[in-house]
Amino acid sequence: MMYLVFFMGFIMVWVAGQISADVQAALGMVTQSSIFLMVVAMALASGATAAIAQSLGARKTCRAQRYIATTVLGSLILGIFVAVAGYCFGDHILVFLMVPNTIMPVVHEIWQVTMLALPAQYLYAATGTMFRATRQVLQPLRVAALVCAVNLLACLGFGLGYFGLPACGYMGLVWTNLSVQVLGAVCNCLLLVRSGYLSRHVLPSLRWLGAGLPYLLRVALPAGAAHIVWQSGYLTLFVLVAALPLDSVNALAGLTAGLRMEALLFLPGMAFNMSVAVLVGNCLGADNPGEAKRVGLQMVGAGTLAMSLIAALLWPFRQEIAQMLSHAPGTQAQIISYLTYNLLSTPFSIASTVMGGIMVGAGATRYNLIIFGGTFWIVRLPLGWLLGHILWGTAAGVFLAMLCSQCLQTCIMLYVVLCCNWTRFAMKNLHQPRHITPH
Repeated sequence: MMYLVFFMGFIMVWVAGQISADVQAALGMVTQSSIFLMVVAMALASGATAAIAQSLGARKTCRAQRYIATTVLGSLILGIFVAVAGYCFGDHILVFLMVPNTIMPVVHEIWQVTMLALPAQYLYAATGTMFRATRQVLQPLRVAALVCAVNLLACLGFGLGYFGLPACGYMGLVWTNLSVQVLGAVCNCLLLVRSGYLSRHVLPSLRWLGAGLPYLLRVALPAGAAHIVWQSGYLTLFVLVAALPLDSVNALAGLTAGLRMEALLFLPGMAFNMSVAVLVGNCLGADNPGEAKRVGLQMVGAGTLAMSLIAALLWPFRQEIAQMLSHAPGTQAQIISYLTYNLLSTPFSIASTVMGGIMVGAGATRYNLIIFGGTFWIVRLPLGWLLGHILWGTAAGVFLAMLCSQCLQTCIMLYVVLCCNWTRFAMKNLHQPRHITPH
C-alpha cells in the first residue's frame, strides 16, 4: 500500500515537472507545508496505534472499538479546525516561508485548494491507521488502489490534457488531490462501519473518555510534538534551500522531486514502522516485553536490509531518474545531487524509522521527540546552514547535513532500544482505572 502512496505523489510531481520547474517547486512548498499541518492527525494516529494494539493484545475488543471511534471523530473535527486556520492565515504563512516571488502566485492558488482538502486528508489518514492497528490490510489496500487509479487518470487528464480532457495545468492537479482524498476517506469510513469497528453503539461516553483519553494523550502529545519539531524542521530546510545564494528555484524543484523519489524507500520504511508498532503493542498488551523487543529488532533488521538493497539497485540510475522527473538541466543536476546523499543514508534512515515505530507501539513517544527533534534542530539545520550558505554555497551542503544527522539519529535510537527500559510506558504499566474497560 505504501508503494501506491508513493506512486500517487510521484505522478503529481512528474506531471508538475512536465508543466514547468516553477510549478514543481511551488507544489513542493505547499506539499511540505500540508504535511506539517498533518501533525495533529499523525499525533492522534500514534496514540491510537498504541492504545488499540495493546487493547487487542489484551483481548479487550470493546475498548479498542471506542478508541477507534474517538480517533476518527477527533481527526475529522481537528482537520476542519486546522484547515480553516490555514485558509484564513495562508498569506502570512507563505510570507513566513520566504516563498520566492517568482512562484508566489502559483503557490497561493495551490495553497487555497490544498486547505479545502485537509479535513478529508485527516480522515483518510486516520481511518487508514485504524485498519493497520486492527491488522486489516486487504480492505484499505483495495481503497488505496482505487484512489491511486483515479489519481493517475485525473492527473494526466486534467493536468496535461490526456484522454481528451481539458488541460487545467497545476490547478487540475490540486483539484484532483482534493477529490481523491474525499474518495479515500468516504470508502474507508464505510469499510470501518461494515467491519463493526465504527458505529453509533461504540461511541464513547463522557465517563469513558475521562478514563480512556489520558493514555491516548500521554502517547499522542509527545508524538505530536515530535511531528511538529520534525516537520517544522523540514519546512526550515525548504527555507534554507529557497534562500540559497545560487540557483534556488532549481534547487527547490530538485528537492521536491528528490523527496518524491526518496518516498520509494521511505514509505516502505513507514510500513515497517506501522507494522512494528502494532506487533510491539500486541506483545506488551499480552504482558510479554521480551517478545516485544525481539520482534522489534527483527523488524529493524529486515526493513533496513530490504530497503538498502533497493537503494543499491537505484544507485547507478540516478541520472536516468533525474531525466525522468524533470526536463530542466538545472533541476536534473539538483535531483542527482540529492539522490547521491539520500541513497547513502538509506540504511540509517530506515533503521531509525522502524525503531521509532517500536517506541510508538510501546507508548514511549517521548524518545522520538527528543532524538528525532534534537538531531534535526541541533545537527541537521545548523550544519545545513553552515555548509549550504557559508562554506559551499550550494544545495549539496544541505543534503550532506541531512546524511550526517541521519547517522547520528540512528546510533542514538539503537542505544535506546537496546539499553533503555522503554516498555515501562505500556498501558498495563500505567495502572489504568478499572472502568476504562467497557462492559
